[in-house]
Amino acid sequence: MCLTTCAAALGCAAPNAVVYSAVNVPPRAFARRPPADVDVFIGKPPIRPYVDLGMFEVYQGRDDGGTGHSTEDMLRTLRLHAALRGCDALQILGVELAGKYQTRVVRGVCEMYTDPQAIDADKHLTPERLPGEGHPCPVTPGPSGVTVSCPDPLICVADVCASPYR
Repeated sequence: MCLTTCAAALGCAAPNAVVYSAVNVPPRAFARRPPADVDVFIGKPPIRPYVDLGMFEVYQGRDDGGTGHSTEDMLRTLRLHAALRGCDALQILGVELAGKYQTRVVRGVCEMYTDPQAIDADKHLTPERLPGEGHPCPVTPGPSGVTVSCPDPLICVADVCASPYR
């Protein structure tokens, strides 16, 4: 959230910040999938049997001009993180305005299907790597020292850009 506030004040770009909070133990191992394979539900839960696994919160980022990202962009970010996490479906809980600067927050629930069809589908997944994934973390010298960063949504783990979900 601080990153978004600083970006608003300075007018520099900041990606949508994502927080995931686990709630229940998954009935099977998570399997990363393409974002297009994550079912998205708004206003109603899936018809298939499922378990709620955790909640995502997406905090609005800003573009280079200081304008907040659109709700559509935030939903795209949420779907990408759900796919990286291994969610079968995503149920959107709502969009809220929060804080002094009235930034948007999108909340959604990670859901995993519990039917045999879902278990079989996981066996056929071959998700693509994200740009920069598996590469050394870029090091950028700056006025306050050296900054290590990876392309969003990757994080630096043991000097290599990796998915934020293991």
